[in-house]
Parts: sequence; C-alpha cells; structure tokens
Amino acid sequence: MDHHVLREKSDGAVVSSTYVSWRHRIGLDAVCLARLVKPLTGVAAAAIVLSELAENPDAAGISSDFPGAADAAWAAFGADLPDPTRVSWYAHHGPFSSYDPTGPETLTEVTLDFDGTHFSGDLAGHHLLTSEAAARLLLTGNLRPVDEVLTRVGRA
Repeated sequence: MDHHVLREKSDGAVVSSTYVSWRHRIGLDAVCLARLVKPLTGVAAAAIVLSELAENPDAAGISSDFPGAADAAWAAFGADLPDPTRVSWYAHHGPFSSYDPTGPETLTEVTLDFDGTHFSGDLAGHHLLTSEAAARLLLTGNLRPVDEVLTRVGRA
C-alpha cells in the first residue's frame, strides 16, 4: 500500500502522520492512525503513537496485535525513521476507537523488541499512563485530533 505521510512542524517536534493497514495476526484486515513524533532537540526519544480506529473489527484491535501494527507503521514512515532503540511506542484509545465511546482518551506505553526486521512483544509490556501523563504527551507532541488528521492524510 502506498502511504501518504503528512509532515508538520510544531514548536517542539516534527510530527509525521499516516493511515496504516495490516493483516492482523487473527487473519483480518486492521487499520490505525500512526504518528511519529520526533522532538526538535536530540534529548528526548522519538515516539510513535498508534491510534485505534472504530472501523476495526472488535477482535482485530491494535492492543491484541501491537507488533503487527508497529511493523506496518515502521514500513510506512520510511526515511523518517529514527534508531529503533530510541523509540517509545504508545497505543492511543478514545472516542474515535469505538462506535459507542465510553471514556476519555488514554495512552498505553508498549514495550517492544526489534530483531532488525520485525517488532515483537506481548500484553505484559503494556502500561497504561495516568491521565496527566497522557495529556502531557499529547500536548508535548502537539498531536491534532484523530478525525482531523485522518481527513488530512486522505482517509475519512
């Protein structure tokens, strides 16, 4: 799949965004919004935020195949990629993740291993951030609302 990657520079980071699809480990097609946040200063690590979308079948969410979603996002960003050992990964859920939203936006930090080709990990490496830490990360990365970004990358 050819990916349209939207790149925007904010006060503290360059944010690259794209709509990603992959074959979920259970055999269904799955999608997410992927955003690569690269701080303008070399001090902080880059972050990749994968936002769960309501259009995924219930059994094919990003949390149950985060390594597969990470592989697809990694491939989509191409030349923008930082050193994989200096990337923090996050699963992002909110009203855009369900047709029957039940709560506020959340971010879950996900620990992944990288073998040079593919990412791997399991649910033991998922750690829900506090609402304060999640809000701080979303603001620091100057992440626009999911629906707005989906429209801008050509999907919506």
